[in-house]
Amino acid sequence: MNRPFFFLLTSWVLTLWLTCQTAVAQPRTWTSRAGGATIEGELIAANDSTVVLKRKHSGRLAAVELAELSPQDREFVRERVVKGDSGSNDPEHMQTWTSRDGLKMQAKVVAYGKKDYTLANIRGVPTINGKAFSSMDPLHQAVALRVLSKLESKPMENEADLRRFVSQLAGKPKTYPLEGVLMELSTGDQIAVPFFMFSEKDLEVLSPGWEAWLRSEESSRSSEDLMMRSEAMAYQQAASQQAEHQQLELLKLNMLAARTGLTSFWEVQLQPRPGVYGRPTSVMVTARNSEIATQMVLSNYPGYSLIGVRRASY
Repeated sequence: MNRPFFFLLTSWVLTLWLTCQTAVAQPRTWTSRAGGATIEGELIAANDSTVVLKRKHSGRLAAVELAELSPQDREFVRERVVKGDSGSNDPEHMQTWTSRDGLKMQAKVVAYGKKDYTLANIRGVPTINGKAFSSMDPLHQAVALRVLSKLESKPMENEADLRRFVSQLAGKPKTYPLEGVLMELSTGDQIAVPFFMFSEKDLEVLSPGWEAWLRSEESSRSSEDLMMRSEAMAYQQAASQQAEHQQLELLKLNMLAARTGLTSFWEVQLQPRPGVYGRPTSVMVTARNSEIATQMVLSNYPGYSLIGVRRASY
């Protein structure tokens, strides 16, 4: 062969539209066109000229030109991915999905949802949703760079590019609210895919499910709001009843104290000062003497002056 049969992930693979989670698929053996080289790996995605494999042991990605593969492998890819859609318009069934960049893969929709994508620079370490970029698997790294490249409209092809970008954040995290789907690949991987990665044709297939999910979320929020309002009303009623009970208990104690001579009921008569809008009023309080009763009432009626005070209990 004029060039190596297998080579590591290049910038082309950064067009991947995946966020990889735990893989459970069985890898297969891929063979070169001349039969002199093989590799164990899972088919992740492909377009008309290249396939992306995840190596069995290391989990690293390899981009392989279809022309370099054996006829049997090329047919396998054609049947699995490049050949096209299964004809199903049900996103919950396994079918071929196409990204805006032309990458195709077999998958089915597991769930719809929203999630924030938070980029930060923690002590010089770029993190995504709290996880260090350097600790992510190669596929996750490739996707993170691709997603951020789309969101920021600037190319980010490696960790050095990402470090340069986060250094401009001045220590403040940057959050991107994303909407998309959780998908299960034919390999068994589950991946989160933002809607902006899909082709227009695929978005038409996903639209009914997304709208149904939004209605379900709105219904759930309405139910939660109703429950919260009901709980708030119950709490207010309970608090009001407790306050009334405490007022009655306080009144009983005050009456008991008045009967035993510890305190007395006092009627404090007030009038508004000149220039203050209002009219004369009287207030009943319990206190040891008239001076304390007067101070208690005047502190609650600024702008009023004392007319007089009299004991209402003996």
